[in-house]
Amino acid sequence: MALVYIEQLEDLDVEEMQQTHEDEVKLLNEIDKLATQHQMGQPTLDELERKLELYITHVKEHFANEERLMLKYDFPSYEMHKMAHDMFLVDMEYAISQWKGSGNLEKIINFIRKSPEWIVMHINSVDAPTSRYLTQKIALEKNNTIK
Repeated sequence: MALVYIEQLEDLDVEEMQQTHEDEVKLLNEIDKLATQHQMGQPTLDELERKLELYITHVKEHFANEERLMLKYDFPSYEMHKMAHDMFLVDMEYAISQWKGSGNLEKIINFIRKSPEWIVMHINSVDAPTSRYLTQKIALEKNNTIK
């Protein structure tokens, strides 16, 4: 059973955003599977830690890219959207510091396993309208370039 399914998420008009979310869902599910195996005594620690580091980097790049697009196309709710990203990052950084400071992998695993609820809500209620806005702006930009 997966931690989160791509079918739970709205399809986004901006392909780059859609692909990023699909990649993130895949990473979350891989981490959950490795964490479960690790908790059952299987030797997956190195691979699990690599996937966690990959996920952390992915999330930071994901948010930075969305924020870049929003700024480029003057998204009117940029500050609200960025604040949602910033709050997630603060929570993630706290879980990371707890994990690395104590060596207790459960600190980051608990965060990972709780994050799908936020991710689904954020994508469906914040990213979807952002994507629609960006699609319109990108289309206008293309039309103005063609003329």
